[in-house]
Amino acid sequence: MHLSEFLQNYGYLAVFLGGLFEGETILMLGAFAVHQGYLSLGPLIACGAAAAFCTDQFYFHLGRRKGTELLAKRPKLRSYVERIDGFVTRHPVATIFVMRFAWGLRIAMPLTLGMGRMAALPYAAFCAIAAVVWSAVISLFGIKVTGWIHALVGHLRPHEHTLIASALAITVALALFRQWRTRR
Repeated sequence: MHLSEFLQNYGYLAVFLGGLFEGETILMLGAFAVHQGYLSLGPLIACGAAAAFCTDQFYFHLGRRKGTELLAKRPKLRSYVERIDGFVTRHPVATIFVMRFAWGLRIAMPLTLGMGRMAALPYAAFCAIAAVVWSAVISLFGIKVTGWIHALVGHLRPHEHTLIASALAITVALALFRQWRTRR
């Protein structure tokens, strides 16, 4: 199966599944695919937003159900939560919008919100809006960056397999590193 056929058949599913673990990198790859004509922007944004929404919901409800127990077992996570707790408590809605762009705090912020007093339904509504905004910003930025690279390097199709493989390798390495660091 050629890469273009794979992207056209499974590209959006790959964006959703990959977005559950490494959102920006996957959306940037998706933006490259949009720029090259393999995917469309609207569904890319929707898949990225859906993955972000699911991830944020997972950590919110994990915080709601097991937050105290989780913090007792993970001192590094506890230090993150303690550091941001004051802001999250005072500005819960702003936190929902900020957390999508706060690399390194994307687990601690929804976890802290889940441990707080915010009800699940308003959280889900604001989270859905924030996920769409985040996904659109990252996707549009990715298309712009791809355009700049295209202008600098020339036509990217001869190099697309190498670029995509490199980006996927980096994504997997980052996800594994983050898992390793979280478990330490």
